[in-house]
Amino acid sequence: MSGASRLPGDDGARGRITALLAELGVAEPLLAVADLTARRGVVQGVLADRVVDLAVTESGRLRLKAELRGRRWAVEREVGVPEVLAANDDGRWLVSGRVHPTPAGGGRWTEAAVEAAVRIAPLPAPPGEPWQPPTGPALGRARASAGDVGRLLRGGVRLGELRAVRAAAQQLPLSEVSHGDFRASNAVLDEAEGRLVVLEWAGVCPGPRHRDLLTLWATTPGEEDRRAIADVVLDRTTGWEEADVGLLWHAVALEQLVARLTRGDRGDGLDLAFARARVAEARRIAAELGS
Repeated sequence: MSGASRLPGDDGARGRITALLAELGVAEPLLAVADLTARRGVVQGVLADRVVDLAVTESGRLRLKAELRGRRWAVEREVGVPEVLAANDDGRWLVSGRVHPTPAGGGRWTEAAVEAAVRIAPLPAPPGEPWQPPTGPALGRARASAGDVGRLLRGGVRLGELRAVRAAAQQLPLSEVSHGDFRASNAVLDEAEGRLVVLEWAGVCPGPRHRDLLTLWATTPGEEDRRAIADVVLDRTTGWEEADVGLLWHAVALEQLVARLTRGDRGDGLDLAFARARVAEARRIAAELGS
């Protein structure tokens, strides 16, 4: 977010952020404000050199608490994260250094992103529960679920395939640590600092082997970059685990296609055609590794 943008209906969010900045003694002007209450439980303010997140729901407080925990854990593993300038340890608010990303892609970015995924992977995961978005009331979930099924069918998703692959992938051993959302758009080269910074640390948890690398592969725009990531996965896969890795490859590609169809807030510039192409490619790889 940049400039002096102002979203419709953000007066309440702006007032909350302004009050917090006054409490913290920060006099810099707000460049933008966003109300992210529905999905993240926070309101966010952007300043010239920092980003301020303020929890406005219990889910938001837990998210910021998990985000802070994940970043501190990542720093111990020498993975780049947004700098924590100030924080409330109970998760009420978090002030971060602003990241100035360059577009994902290229040899330097690919090498740095792969290195970050490899540094994240060794167990154990940080203590504490990963944050999950609120599910809402049961009736609302049922309506959302019915709507999602319609979108999946219209988007060409084979529901039988999706259920079978998901169920099988859920049985894979949790043998590594997963960032939780290691999409290409969350692994950015900061042009100001000249280093890779990984965003969104609230969902760190144990996961199947290579989950982060495969998520990176499924969301990386450039073909050469994807090929380099795939080569790393294959080089780090032993013969006895090839079938499991192929299954997860398939599952992750489907997961990204489903997210593309059911979530309107991905914001990474990738389209349905891209996600469908990755599913087709993942099916082929899974068949080769499972044979």
